[in-house]
Amino acid sequence: MSLKTRISIDIFSDIICPWCFIGKRRLELAIVQHGGVEVDITWRAFLLNPAMRREGMDRQAYIDAKFGQAGASFYERIAGTGKEVGINFDFSAITKTPDSRPSHSLVLSAGRQADAVKQALFDAYFLQGRDIGDDDVLQDIANQFGLAYPADQTVFDQINRDLAEANRLNIQGVPFFIIAGEWAISGAHPPETFMPLFDAAIAKATSA
Repeated sequence: MSLKTRISIDIFSDIICPWCFIGKRRLELAIVQHGGVEVDITWRAFLLNPAMRREGMDRQAYIDAKFGQAGASFYERIAGTGKEVGINFDFSAITKTPDSRPSHSLVLSAGRQADAVKQALFDAYFLQGRDIGDDDVLQDIANQFGLAYPADQTVFDQINRDLAEANRLNIQGVPFFIIAGEWAISGAHPPETFMPLFDAAIAKATSA
């Protein structure tokens, strides 16, 4: 059995971004298909709606304002792509578009459980239609993982640093992956797209 090389992956994403959910699933498939890497993922905060008020807004009003009449076909396409990787999006169950800062704070305070918390939030929002901007919902998810909620100010300071770093890197869309601190890829690409990046990261690690 060959040894696997451990590599780091930073992922800028927003929890209310369906392509980020798809991108996470495709990355997981890529890791399995490649077979030669183990990954340390650091989730980084990004806000699709930085001006969203704390109480969020009505979902349909949000879609109408952002996409107009194209909104329905836009989400139909995402739902179709999701099914290809085993995600059964239920957009009809979502009644509110939340401020995602509080949910980011839960992920960033989760330590080694961050990946599992991120998945729980994706599931809650996109599969169950739960309002992940609601403190009671976030408290419930925090309790599942034995985490404190709300997070302390240092976590919100980290969110601000992530947002500043995303701005410095001129990240315009998410998911945005940084492999081994050196190779970047933007978008929810198919698993095969990651293969040469994993190979490059392995070469870098083994030549050090």
